[in-house]
Amino acid sequence: MGLLRILLIIIVVYLVLRIIGRILAPFMVRKMVEKAQKRFEEQFNNPYYRNEEVKTEPGKTYITRKKSTDGAEEADFEEID
Repeated sequence: MGLLRILLIIIVVYLVLRIIGRILAPFMVRKMVEKAQKRFEEQFNNPYYRNEEVKTEPGKTYITRKKSTDGAEEADFEEID
């Protein structure tokens, strides 16, 4: 009797979690897509990722990243006096 009761509880909990998962899954996926979209927009609006000139100050070191043809990133270091 005890084993049957435990199996019944496990089955009920499993089914309830599946139902809750199906209800919450669209909201979770939408939230993940919005977060990824926000990251892409921030990266796109970052002047270091676009080919724009960045205002530089004398005496500071700036790092410029360039993508090579094989997809790897290269960094050019330039010290401005």
